[in-house]
This record gives sequence, C-alpha cells and structure tokens, in this order.
Amino acid sequence: MVGLGESYFAAFALAVGLGEVSAGLVGSVPLFFGGVAQLVSPAAVRWFGFEQRWVVFCGCLQAASLIPIAVAAMLGSISLTSLLVFASIYWASGLATGPAWNTWIERIVPARVRTIYFARRTKWAQVTTLLGLVSGGLLLQWAEQGDWVTTGFAIAFFGASLFRLLSVLMLTIHRTTPVTSARDTAAKDAAAKNAAAKDTASREASQQTVPHLAYQPQTNADRGRATASATTAVVPTKPSGSSIGISAIRLLGYLVFVQGMVQLSGPYFSPYMLEKLSLSYRDFVTLLALAFVSKIIALSYWGNFGRRYGAKRLLWIGGIGIVPIASLWILSSNFWWIAMIQIISGTVWAAYELGFFLLIFDAVPASRRTKMLTLYNFANCTSWCFGAAIGGGILAYFEASEKAYWMLFGISSLGRLMALSLLVGIQPGRRLMSRVRVRVLSVRPNGASLDSPVLPSLQRRSSTAALRMATESE
Repeated sequence: MVGLGESYFAAFALAVGLGEVSAGLVGSVPLFFGGVAQLVSPAAVRWFGFEQRWVVFCGCLQAASLIPIAVAAMLGSISLTSLLVFASIYWASGLATGPAWNTWIERIVPARVRTIYFARRTKWAQVTTLLGLVSGGLLLQWAEQGDWVTTGFAIAFFGASLFRLLSVLMLTIHRTTPVTSARDTAAKDAAAKNAAAKDTASREASQQTVPHLAYQPQTNADRGRATASATTAVVPTKPSGSSIGISAIRLLGYLVFVQGMVQLSGPYFSPYMLEKLSLSYRDFVTLLALAFVSKIIALSYWGNFGRRYGAKRLLWIGGIGIVPIASLWILSSNFWWIAMIQIISGTVWAAYELGFFLLIFDAVPASRRTKMLTLYNFANCTSWCFGAAIGGGILAYFEASEKAYWMLFGISSLGRLMALSLLVGIQPGRRLMSRVRVRVLSVRPNGASLDSPVLPSLQRRSSTAALRMATESE
C-alpha cells in the first residue's frame, strides 16, 4: 500500500493540474491530522473495547480513503480541498493505530521469538514497499506513453486500497483475548510492581549482607557470570516510573527543528523533479528507489557502528551528514549527479534516524515509551506540516521559479546546520539499546521517509558490549 499509494499523491496532484505548491502541500499537511489522531487513540481503544478492533477499524477506514482518490483519478480531476480531505483521512486512520498496534503486537508475538520475527517482518515490509514503489513507477511510465496517465493513477490507488484490505483481513483472523476491564488491568499492574519492589529490596538486602561477594575467589566457570554481574553494577538504570529526562526533551526539540527545516523543501522535491527537471515517471521512481534501497542497506552497517561506538556518535554523523544534502541539488540538474545525491541521502538519513531512535528510547523508561512515541509522532507530523506550509508560502511568493526551489534547498541546509547546536551536551542513556525495527509509513524523494518504531523490537546490548560502553563513557 505504501509503495503503490501515498508515494504518488504529489505526482497525482501535478497530473490533474493542481500546481506545484499544491502538490507539496498534499504530501505534507495531512500528516498533521495523523499526529492529532494518535492523541485520541487511547480513548478510542477504550471505547472500542480492545486494540484489535480499533486497529481493524482504522485499517478499513484507511483503505476506504483511497477509493475516492482513485475514482477522481478515473474522472481526471479533483479539487485541492477534496484531495487534502481524503489524504488527511488516510493519514489520520493510519497513524491513529500506532500506539494500539504496538501494545497489541507485543501480546501476539512471544518474547522468545521477537528478535527474529521483527527482523524478518521489517525485511519483507521493505521489500514489498520497494516492489510497490517500482511497480507504480513502471505503470505510470506505461500510462504516460499511452496517454492515459490519470487512469494509471486510478489503477495504482485501487491496488493500494486492495492491499490494505488484504492486510486488514490478516489482522482480523488473529484470535487475541481482550483485557477484561481497566480495574483488573490496574490491579495486575499494581501487583506486578509490588512484586518487583519486593524482589529489588531482597536483592539489595542480599548485597548488603555480603558486601564483598564480587571480590571472592572464583572458578573459571563462574567468571562469565561475574562479568554480567559487574555489568549490572556498572551500568545503572533508572526506575521504570521515572520521568522523561532532559536529554529526551532536548532530542525532541532537535527533531522538531530539523524536521521543520527538512520539510521546508522536502515536499517540493517531487514537483521539482517532475516539473522543473521534466523527469519521466521511470526516472522519478528510480531516484526514489535509490534513496530507499541505500537507506535499507546502510541501516545494517549503522547498526553495527552504533553497537561499537554508541548512538550519540551515530546521531552526530547523521545530523552532520544531512546538512548539505538539499543544497547539493542546486549544483547540477544532471540525472547521474542527482542519483549519487540520493544514494548519499539514504545513507546519512539511515544514520540520523537510527541514532535518534536509539538515543530517545535509551533516555526514556520502558513504562513511558508508548507515551514518548505518541509525542514523537505528533511533534514529527506537526513540524512536517508547518515546515511545508512555510516552504509553500515562499514558493508561491516567487511563483515557483527554479530559483525559488534553490532558495528552499539552501535555507533547508542552513536550518539543519543551526539545529546541530541542540545536540551539544546531550548525554546518552544507560539502558544501552542496540537495535530498533521500524514500520515504513511513507517513502519520500529526499530520503527522509516517515518511519515509526516498533516498540516490542527494542533490544539491549549484550552484557560484554554494555560493560565496554560503560567503561569507555566513564
């Protein structure tokens, strides 16, 4: 659905004559309503009874939102207001499932198989997203040659709706037991917390009784367990009920500023490529695919880098790397030059996103990650919306000239550079997360795709790596 549908909203707006500014707004402004929908998601889950019902309902609504757009494509026209409304329903119904889906999927997938399950799930989601993206591009290229472009868009959007309905069917056949009542859940949580508190107190008393246990003679067989114990002592963790730290708040501030600057120009890369550079749909989708594939490949390397050198250094590399990417488009309009930029863009955006996710969830207790993810997505979507609105205003004021695009690209790079000051002094958390899997929600021409973390996939580093990282930080 993602590759075949929403990825082509901006291109569709251009095909029906809505203009370059409108095409950029269609690809960004509706995300704001998606961010707002997440805020009401917990209340909606309570009203629906449990998470599965809410997720299935939103999936059906998202599939339905693509139908009017497909019909409009068959007719060959649609107003900007109508397209924004249907795109907003698409994003609101899609993003509203995030918190509920994370809670539900954690109950479905047993802890012992989560690592391999989410690794495979992410891989196949990326593969099918790429297949949808390339299929849509080839379909539109064929339609353009046959002079039935809007019909090609209709086929793509109908296909995207069908794929979403198939996913809803798969979600429906799961058999999960809903939580009986909020009172029972609260009682169970309280009992679990009391048991954990007693267990902690018991361990502390044991440590006080035998204060020099770590220094007693050991056999070779016991040294491995001693290393793990030393790691636990060296790497403290905050209580699960602690508040969100200042580093997490500053990271969110950095996110808002960066994404605002990125989206100042990001939504307008599609109109720039299709209108100003006059690229074919084949070349257009090739550039999108290059950024997406390079990002997938780079994530594996950056994951190993993060485990070795830490998420903070990884975020700095990504933060610095994304600074010049937009302004490089000013230097040349040669296709191969832009292709190289796309490969670099996907690589540095992978470092930025992975470093940010690892740091933000290291800084937040497990009990607060769902709340932090909701705040992250809301802040992310809001900054996308405001950044795109400002960029659209600048583009409209200068009548969407080529120099106006260059101005957006330059301002965007300058803003990303200024945002780096917010990273100075940020301290990494001590929970030592090493990996996080994501859900691909959108593919963007500039490499800054919209991804949502899968909370049950969060992993800690091994005890040996944790000890090394703790020793280095000390």
